[in-house]
Amino acid sequence: MGVYNKPPLTYAEQVELLISRGLLIPDKKRAERHLSNISYYRLSAYMRPYKQIANEVILDDFIPGTTWDRVYSLYVFDRKLRLLVFDAIERLEVAIRTQIIYQLSHKYGSHWQDNKNIFNSPKKITLRDGREVVKDVYVDIQRHIKEQLNNNKAEEFIQHYCSKYDSPENPPSWMSVEVMYFNHLSRICTELKKRSDKTEIADYFSLPPDIFCSWLHTINYVRNICAHHARLWNRELDITPKVLKFPKKHVWISKPDTVNRSRIYYFLCMLNYLLQTINPTSTFKQRFKALLAEYGEVVSLDAMGFPYDWMNEKIWE
Repeated sequence: MGVYNKPPLTYAEQVELLISRGLLIPDKKRAERHLSNISYYRLSAYMRPYKQIANEVILDDFIPGTTWDRVYSLYVFDRKLRLLVFDAIERLEVAIRTQIIYQLSHKYGSHWQDNKNIFNSPKKITLRDGREVVKDVYVDIQRHIKEQLNNNKAEEFIQHYCSKYDSPENPPSWMSVEVMYFNHLSRICTELKKRSDKTEIADYFSLPPDIFCSWLHTINYVRNICAHHARLWNRELDITPKVLKFPKKHVWISKPDTVNRSRIYYFLCMLNYLLQTINPTSTFKQRFKALLAEYGEVVSLDAMGFPYDWMNEKIWE
């Protein structure tokens, strides 16, 4: 183990360091301006594809001919990709929230979220660091609702309920679920005790319940990547979605077993599939293909998990 002792560099010094490593920067002032708005560390993730490799180790030096514009363009592509993906996820989130509320309230009443019996019992899990924690979706959503009742002054419907009613303590599900985070929605679906409850929600999206819950988990993970402005385009996903082999209704990829589900291509196909339910006229795929056309020279489709014949898939027509 070593001691980190690298000093902070000025923007000008950062530019000179990159030049010394072989990056071509004809306009130093422009590069300094970029670095003053996007940190060197954040941009370094977009430099990696252009670094030399020796004995499977990425070196500091750039591949000859690499320009600042290529690195910066890759960063811009990734930012636009995150915005496109986040927009699609937002639309899906609203629809998923709506279906959870609708299906469960018609089955269990307006305050189903307060019915402990419809959820799985608490379970103990072991974290990667060896610690054991208890996962209890019912306790977690109750705690979150209470926090929102006490602290969320911006939502008028919460304040209206609290000022008008004192029983039940919590607002009905169509209010309570609206203030839940996406990870709550994912966990609610996963932890419903009856498979039929999951099935009725998943059916709306033309998915089997186990696939639906798995996809929600991955969507929540990617949503957090987008929300925190982290690198997306060539990321290996830590939470891999289950494979959909037999689509119920919509157009799907022809050979799903052959696609790398830890890369973003499969996830984009997931979004495309789900959007066929909530917005059949969505321009998501057109906008994505236009983005690729604009930045195709700097983007490696292999790094995103795209098969060579992806343009022949009906889901992208």
